[in-house]
Amino acid sequence: MKNRTLTLFCLVAFSAGTTAMADKMMDTAQLSALITGNTLYVEIPAGAPGAPDGGTAPIYYATDGSAAAQLPGGPKLVGTWALEEGRYCIDWDNGPQNSCTQLLRGNDGFIVMDATLNKPRGIITRITTGNSEDL
Repeated sequence: MKNRTLTLFCLVAFSAGTTAMADKMMDTAQLSALITGNTLYVEIPAGAPGAPDGGTAPIYYATDGSAAAQLPGGPKLVGTWALEEGRYCIDWDNGPQNSCTQLLRGNDGFIVMDATLNKPRGIITRITTGNSEDL
């Protein structure tokens, strides 16, 4: 299967609370279709855990339930992921456990939301099929 790249142009500001209100939370089936077997590139703001200077973190969600991420300027995380009601959760072997995420879909792209704190974690800037970073 050829690798395809879907580039999303995200113009969503992290601080714009009204922007999130206009967006729609993705359901479990939509999440499955978007992330399963794909690498998501998440632009993380400065000051975030694991990325004090911010940057892009590629995260691969394998079809077998394994996950891998490369934090900007930091360690590679490995673990397992699973879909739950309207969110996906990752248990990192060498990081946080039960890290649950929701995605807000809007006209400008996808906002990655911490499902527990209901706060933005980042913005998806690109999605590629397969493990494009060999994580």
